[in-house]
Order: sequence, then structure tokens, then C-alpha cells
Amino acid sequence: MKPIQDYRAVIWDMDGTLLNTLGDIAGALNDTLIQWNLPTHSEKKVLEFIGHGAKYLCQCASGLQGEDLDRFHREYRQNSLSRNDPQTHPYPGIAEILSDLHNNDIKIGIYTNKPKEWCTKLAIRFFGAHAFDLIEGTDARNILKPDPTPILDMCKTWHIDPSQAVMIGDSDVDWKTAQNAGCMGICVSYGFRSRQCLVDAGATCIADSVSECRQRLGL
Repeated sequence: MKPIQDYRAVIWDMDGTLLNTLGDIAGALNDTLIQWNLPTHSEKKVLEFIGHGAKYLCQCASGLQGEDLDRFHREYRQNSLSRNDPQTHPYPGIAEILSDLHNNDIKIGIYTNKPKEWCTKLAIRFFGAHAFDLIEGTDARNILKPDPTPILDMCKTWHIDPSQAVMIGDSDVDWKTAQNAGCMGICVSYGFRSRQCLVDAGATCIADSVSECRQRLGL
């Protein structure tokens, strides 16, 4: 396995890459569906809806449109923020990778389709207040992956070229985001998407475990 060389920043996806959040995503979603007297979904079904932002998740799960969907989406976000996230946990070995990257003076960021407030809360809870140099989520610009703008903004802040950054994620969308940004990419198959899904998306650098991700980073 040939490690990636000469990178100066690593930008992570969150769900299915840093944290296993599936149980609590499904929990907040089903709480909202119950409030609307709509049918709930299994975690396996919810997994099919994840990857294109919370509003897409809500639309697939509820079948709502227009103003109803907007209201459902707002209530889902509130339910997500108010949960204690009892099932969410880091993938074993991730914290050690983050520590080693810091020790090697590598900048560390998160680019997620989660709302930034939610992402920041989880990042601090599970990795501490100083684990990440920058965090980008959905914001007033309503930017979602595979739009590379947040990656380009982070690289500009860090005074590096995008070609010196690595995007790590678990989905075809993350791989496309890395391509759009002109940065290196690692796809992980231990998260929410299978290796075959990543291969079908054209991913050429795949890590099947956290330890393989470490090897890909040359740590």
C-alpha cells in the first residue's frame, strides 16, 4: 500500500468517517416522523438517504415538499441538536490519527453536509476543543458537497495549494468533492458506503479500516 506523500492538510468528512452517527441520525429522524404522524424507518433504510445533506434526508424519509418539508427539516435539526447522542461514537483509532497529524504539523479540518453548529458540538464532545483547525458545515451560503468551495477556502486560510490537501470521506460524494477541489482523496469503506459503491464512483484510493487509513497517510 503506497502512502500519500507531501500533504500539508487533511480534511475529514464526519458521518461514517470520523464518527459512527447512524443510530442518532435515525433516532432524531424517527422522532420527527413520529411528531408528524408519519411512518418511521429502520437504520438500514435511513442509511440509503444519507450523503446529500439533511434536507435531502428529510425529503426522502417524509415524502414532504415545499413549506411542509422546510418545517419538517427545521424540526429535525432541532431534534438533532437537542439529543444526547447516546449511540454516536468515534471509530476506534481515529483520535490517535488526529494526534499524530497534529504532531506532524499537519492542518486538520472537517467539511460536512451537517449543520456547522451540530458538527462543532460533536467534534468538541468526542475529540476536544482543539482537535480541528477549521470546521465547515452547511451555512448561510447553503453550500453542500460536492461543492469544493469550503475546501478551497480552508486551503486559502492555511496558505497551501489544494493539491497539498487530502480529503477523507466514506462516500461517492466525498470522492467527487476531492476531485472538484483538485486535492488528493481517500475513501473509507468502514463507514456508511460499501467498497463496491466507492469503486463504482471511481475512487482509486480506498481504506477498508482505520488502520489502513493511517497507512495511506503514512503514519
